[in-house]
Amino acid sequence: MRSLLSLALVLAACGTDSVTRDDDDDPIVEPDVCDTSYLDYDNFGAPFVINWCRGCHSSSVPQAMRQRAPLGVNFDTADDVRTWGAKIAEKTTGMTPTMPPAGGPSADERALLAEWLTCGAR
Repeated sequence: MRSLLSLALVLAACGTDSVTRDDDDDPIVEPDVCDTSYLDYDNFGAPFVINWCRGCHSSSVPQAMRQRAPLGVNFDTADDVRTWGAKIAEKTTGMTPTMPPAGGPSADERALLAEWLTCGAR
């Protein structure tokens, strides 16, 4: 029984090289997404936050109109977004996003948001 298990493990390992290789059989290292991301605050972050977040998360929104957004949790600047970045990612991406509460951005837009936040919301 043990030799069958060993044989199965050896056979399972054959041909499972997960490293992409070039024509000379040298490994090709995939670039980190943050090294190639074109997303920044001006071309993605600000428009996203303005469209989907600042209706409630802005210091200029009176408490009665914040739809339960906590006072002080504002995304008025890039620094504000960076400060709250981990919490924003937690609430807006993943399997069950809760923000914005009325639906909001598409899955593709949420993926871009996750990329932008992961890369430091630069």
